[in-house]
Amino acid sequence: MFRSLWRILTTVIFVITSMGAVLFFVFFYFGRGLPDYQFLRDYQPSVVSRFYTNDYQLFKEHAREKRIFVAIENIPPLLVQAFLSAEDKNFYYHPGVDLISVFRAALNNTFKGAWNGKALGASTITQQVAKNFLVGNERSFDRKFREAIMSMRLEMALSKERILELYLNQIYLGMGSYGVAAAAQTYFGKSLDKLTIAECAFLASLPKAPATYHPIKEQKRAKARRDWVVGRLAEDNIVSSQEAQDAQNDPFKITLDSSFAVNADYFGEEVRREIMQRFGENMLYTGGLSVFTTLDPNLQRAADKSLRKGLEEYDRRHGWRGVVAKITQLDQSAWIKDLNKIPPVPGMNDAKLAVVLAISSDREAKIGFANGAVSSLFLTGVEWARLSKPDGTQGPEIKKISEVIVPGDVILVNNIASSKAPLYELHQIPLVSGGIVVMDADTGNVLAMTGGYSFEISQFNCATQAWRQPGSAFKPFVYLAAMEKGYTPETLINDAPITLSLGPGLGVYSPKNITHRSYGPSPMRIGIEKSYNLMTVRLAHQIGMQPVKSIATRFGVADDMPLHLSNSLGAKETTVLRLTTAYAMIVNGGKKIKPNLIKQVQDRNGQVIHQLQTQYGEFLGQERKELLNNWHDVEEEPLPELADQRKQIIDVKFAESMTTMLEAVVQRGTGKKLQPLMEKYNITLGGKTGSTNDCKDAWFMGFIRYPNGRTLIVGVFVGYPTPQTLGTHQGADETGTRVALPVFGNFVREIFYKK
Repeated sequence: MFRSLWRILTTVIFVITSMGAVLFFVFFYFGRGLPDYQFLRDYQPSVVSRFYTNDYQLFKEHAREKRIFVAIENIPPLLVQAFLSAEDKNFYYHPGVDLISVFRAALNNTFKGAWNGKALGASTITQQVAKNFLVGNERSFDRKFREAIMSMRLEMALSKERILELYLNQIYLGMGSYGVAAAAQTYFGKSLDKLTIAECAFLASLPKAPATYHPIKEQKRAKARRDWVVGRLAEDNIVSSQEAQDAQNDPFKITLDSSFAVNADYFGEEVRREIMQRFGENMLYTGGLSVFTTLDPNLQRAADKSLRKGLEEYDRRHGWRGVVAKITQLDQSAWIKDLNKIPPVPGMNDAKLAVVLAISSDREAKIGFANGAVSSLFLTGVEWARLSKPDGTQGPEIKKISEVIVPGDVILVNNIASSKAPLYELHQIPLVSGGIVVMDADTGNVLAMTGGYSFEISQFNCATQAWRQPGSAFKPFVYLAAMEKGYTPETLINDAPITLSLGPGLGVYSPKNITHRSYGPSPMRIGIEKSYNLMTVRLAHQIGMQPVKSIATRFGVADDMPLHLSNSLGAKETTVLRLTTAYAMIVNGGKKIKPNLIKQVQDRNGQVIHQLQTQYGEFLGQERKELLNNWHDVEEEPLPELADQRKQIIDVKFAESMTTMLEAVVQRGTGKKLQPLMEKYNITLGGKTGSTNDCKDAWFMGFIRYPNGRTLIVGVFVGYPTPQTLGTHQGADETGTRVALPVFGNFVREIFYKK
């Protein structure tokens, strides 16, 4: 008896010792070289950086991995429990490895022969954290052993809450989203606290295989998996049976919309460049910065719309360039299929592709859309599409719709109806481009910026990157230089032909007015109002180009302007942003400002790491916010008294005299088409047109002054990306007055338009 007990005890000791030796060997062998996990105590994952408008609307995100980090205490318990029910029911009871689940999975895979196929997994949440952060995804038993060892080490080093926090913020949940907060925004456009039971269950269904449960491509699978998670929540008594049934009956609706309420691609790209330059690429794409900008959403929408409209109006004056494509088979099953094969046209914005199905009459054509809908396009919608002749004149008026389009033509159309019934118009994407900048004259805050017709067509920003000749828009700086030399707005300057020698072998310089006429002795202010070239060159010759260069440098128009008389007429290149800032300094009384796009930057913890240092115009509170964001609604409100520490770069009386002269441009000069807007909206307008030789560049630099004294500066440039003449239309040159000034007028109308 004693001998039998001894044998049993010896055997048990041997088995235990052997198992201990095996476990020691396994832990020693597979635990060698495992990475240090201590960094996970303070680990901060890559987080998306976000750009906000001046009224705190999100308009841009930048990240390598789209992730919004949320502390575990701020994640709703229902969402946490949904992941536990779906992924790791025993999370709070196992030491990193769930031995019961491992045993169950091993039996299942053995008896079902699934080891080489779709094997049942038994990974805990801790193991998934170890895999994602430390040991990788290699499919092997070696990796699984290493993962298990690392999981047990993590459980000893970190709290359960910290492990959950890492998991819920790190895991990939499809559609480019990492972590539950980013996924909630991507799939539902909601914050975590707004999620329903069904929505929590759907997010918890994704870790297993986000592509397999894609909510659109695999909707049936996705709904089934969601409903399974809801069932698990009911089994675990997290939700009631009735709540589970209601959640499973909830329609499977996903909102995959990554667009923002504010579209400001060119502005956002300028901010991105500045952030990269200031903080570096890694901080931008992983640091979770909150960047609060000067962007005004209402003014940005007005700038976008007015520039696009101006470019389209110019483009239409120069004729129709033809259809997008052709479709030969016009029976319904064929044309719908073929139309859907045609890729979207870059820059089409709200326009739609349509195919001409039939010409019903001289005044109507039937058009079909990619969704199978059929509508009408009338003669009034194509009348603009006349051919353009080389001399700038247009071909004959369109009498029949068939003169422009025929069946099988694939075209772009816009719905221009203000009512519910559509009214379509033939659309054409302009080849010409341009830029517009809107700035607060007192602070230099850039409130809106658009650098082209469409960011989709070209990311080149014509407002900041295009160095173009400003032409006559430079003239105010010549006249400011003259005032510093003792001239006044009433000083007579002879607007008469002038010929100047350029030096031995260089010929002569003989400028002309755009009208090819001269007007004799005239007050200096008339040179601004009527934009006289001869007077300006004669004045620059009298005072010398050095004072003109000094003014151009002080105002930031040009850094190193050669002392050539042609530069008095704007031959030296500048940018829209520079020239807009220079005009702002004229209108604000000669005070030095610089263009600002960023007001404040916070790190991922909300600490301010950059603050705009201004010397004027920045006051706190709701009053400031209303003044900045609702220009046309606060025009009667007086401005607070502000301490002004800005540098005076020119005598205030000269700046005020020039501002008055710029106002006269609208009252009596080249900008008089804008005069009706002043009475209509109770504002003061001023500005200066600009045109260059052969009309290669068209400018209008204007300002809008409200009764409360607030002043917007609006700089507009229009030109081809590669400089070429804007040409003529019906014998009239395409000057700043004809091309750029209407963009400014459109902008004024847009900001006062009450929807």
